[in-house]
Amino acid sequence: MNIIKTVCTAAAFSLVGMLASCSDYLDVSKELARNLDKEEVFSKAKYIKQWYAEIYQTCPNYSETGYDVQNSNGTVNAQAIYSGELVCAHPNVLKFGQNTYTPNSTTHNRWWNCYKQIRQAMIFLEMAPESIGDPIDVEGYISAEEMRRYKADVTYLLAYNYFLLFELYGPTPIITEVADPSNENVDYERASVDEMVGHIDQLLASVIDGEYRDDLPETLKTGTAEDFTHDNSAYNLQEILRPTKAAALALRARLWVYAASPLFNGGYKEALSLTNKDGKRLFPDKDDEKWKTAKRHLEALLSFADAHGMHLYYSEDKDPNTSIYELFQYYNDEILWANGNNDYNNALGGYKMEDRTTPGDIPGGMGNVGFYQNIIDLFFTDKGLDISEDPDYNENGFKDWVNVCNEKGHKDKHIFNMYVNREPRFYADVTYEGKSWHIQRSGYPDWGAYFSKGGAGYKDQTMHARAGYLLYKFNNRTLMKEGSKPTTWGRPWIYFRLADFYLYYAEVCNEINENDPNIIKYLDLVRERAGIPGYRTLAAEGKKNIIGNQDLQREAIYRERIIEMLGEGNYYFDMHRWMRAGWSQDETTGEWIKDCEDKLLIRYGMDISKPAVKKFNSAKNTASEFSDAIGTGSYYNRIVVDRYPWSKAMLLYPIPYNEMQKSELTVQNPLWN
Repeated sequence: MNIIKTVCTAAAFSLVGMLASCSDYLDVSKELARNLDKEEVFSKAKYIKQWYAEIYQTCPNYSETGYDVQNSNGTVNAQAIYSGELVCAHPNVLKFGQNTYTPNSTTHNRWWNCYKQIRQAMIFLEMAPESIGDPIDVEGYISAEEMRRYKADVTYLLAYNYFLLFELYGPTPIITEVADPSNENVDYERASVDEMVGHIDQLLASVIDGEYRDDLPETLKTGTAEDFTHDNSAYNLQEILRPTKAAALALRARLWVYAASPLFNGGYKEALSLTNKDGKRLFPDKDDEKWKTAKRHLEALLSFADAHGMHLYYSEDKDPNTSIYELFQYYNDEILWANGNNDYNNALGGYKMEDRTTPGDIPGGMGNVGFYQNIIDLFFTDKGLDISEDPDYNENGFKDWVNVCNEKGHKDKHIFNMYVNREPRFYADVTYEGKSWHIQRSGYPDWGAYFSKGGAGYKDQTMHARAGYLLYKFNNRTLMKEGSKPTTWGRPWIYFRLADFYLYYAEVCNEINENDPNIIKYLDLVRERAGIPGYRTLAAEGKKNIIGNQDLQREAIYRERIIEMLGEGNYYFDMHRWMRAGWSQDETTGEWIKDCEDKLLIRYGMDISKPAVKKFNSAKNTASEFSDAIGTGSYYNRIVVDRYPWSKAMLLYPIPYNEMQKSELTVQNPLWN
């Protein structure tokens, strides 16, 4: 069943009747423009609903990593570009990967927007009545039960806005009262890490087991159908973005994982000396007890998920290639919280993400969002091993190779051995040189993606695969702008899912006790769904044994998170909280420089200036003669594509200069002065 028919067209994946139009949102400026005071606003159901809907504006659109990253409201996934997780060839987006931002040029800052919605939320909680209107007047009525649900939702969103600030800036001011914005004497100093984590935790506690414990639904599930049947009626998708108890438990668990991580827990030396102007320290010394708190909240979430039938998604046939694909195409029982605002929704050539990840010679394709080689080399082989550990892996030649993503299992010609016998997530996530599309174009039975400058996949300087790869993970495999083929497909954008929290749990258990069997258990659950052997199997077969070694387990967990959660909005924040965002390879020796001191970050890729195909047919969509060249002077050669400056200050995003100018009490993040 096409999810777009039951969700997108019916509800635009939003709150029906509440998030109808951004132009209808009621913010502070519109209060004044309409000559309405707060008492008038909260005396009518219509205005109350609009006020409530406004608070969702800061929910991120992490699906957007292409042209619209230029958006400056802080909600798009610019962090994927900053961190090198993804690269977009369009110059207007590529520049953000150059890490040249300063407090004066924080294009993607969240500060003003999050604090705007924090104020909206606080006013709502202060002013909203117990109920309003007459039940006979449907439009003008909000029942006491629904009003309490609104207040629970708003409390969650208040916590979420503070978390969005915390993960990017570290601790920020906690607003304790609704102040008059015209009062020039209003000023707040930054909270400490412990104060901010405590404040967010308290807000979440109120919806989990406090004042609003009975007011959020447990999950969105309303039916009993198995998720692999794709029965949308089994979920209340008209309220997809509204918080549930599952979402609150997940956010609380993530909060404490962050609080225990090195960046916020004694690992950032320069942050330990950061103080407010009254001398109060903002960052704490290391406290390993925080890992235990994180573990407790993760166990609460996992117990809840198990009790509610939530699990890793598997397709009906349990095939890993199908399971990994369908996970992102339908709402399912792995999802803890999702947004219907997803820029992967059509293949109409309208500059959205489906088009930005489709090769340029596919109708509507404008492909320019992809990966550097640094990410490609992290994917495991089909044996679950690193490419350096698998004796069968080689980069010495070519072979014809079946594309498991193609509807007919097309055998692609002359595929570089680097791309052969890799794990299922590699094929689900990456379009590489010579890979066929999920649907072969009419008249081009042997079409392949060719990204070198002589290939049809290279359109121009704004539309090409900068390092020789395009992102493929979220594309729908039924869409193509050709003939009568479907061109639209609505799907959720997942904020929280169980695999994410299984890996958090493995990480936390490892930091507490490296011999905890749950480390390998939960790590292997993710690997096995991905179609590769777990570490217990690898150890039993004598291929690789990390069990009980804290350092090796930590590396395995970190790597699994990078691969499993790739492109979903986690990478930047994980690399920063782990204090690894500044790690890079030495350009001369290839050795890793494992620190966050100032340096150049080296991004590698294939050499797209060299041809991989000697001759195309007249339409240039099908190769007729290939180049066998490998190494220096060829396409199949790891070269430095980009060198970007890194500064240790970038571990925390700078507070915008204009916000600093408004406050005498707020201090800037370390090293930005």
